[in-house]
Amino acid sequence: MMEFQEHIEALRGEFALRVFRRGELIEQYADHNLIVNSGRERLAELAAGLSSKFITQLGIGTGTNTEAEDDTQLENQQLFALSSCSTDGRDAKFDFVITPEQANGLKITEFALFCSDNTMFSHRVRKTQSGEVRGIEKENDIQIEGYWVIHF
Repeated sequence: MMEFQEHIEALRGEFALRVFRRGELIEQYADHNLIVNSGRERLAELAAGLSSKFITQLGIGTGTNTEAEDDTQLENQQLFALSSCSTDGRDAKFDFVITPEQANGLKITEFALFCSDNTMFSHRVRKTQSGEVRGIEKENDIQIEGYWVIHF
């Protein structure tokens, strides 16, 4: 019997955002993310041709619990259409904008990618280097722009 020994890297991603107040950059943030179980299941279904429900939305929330593989939704979840999606080789990039008119009054602490059927794909809680959860006080003079890259 032939034995295959192929090394496959783990699916991973990166998350980055910039926060603007009245058009002026006031913060930048970048971190990795967690691909959750439901996202991995959706990928398997897509690969087998059993689903057409791909990533279409950014989710924001106010939760402070550390990400877990069995996460399926965010606390006080709000979903927004992505600005654009693209690929570059084995990378898929998802761009987003939260405009000054959106999500006002929330202290945004968590972000996620969601498929068109609202299945969570990946999740990130914003933390400082010391591990403290750090929120964005969303007001009508704040715009958040960012991207999410999934490396296959």
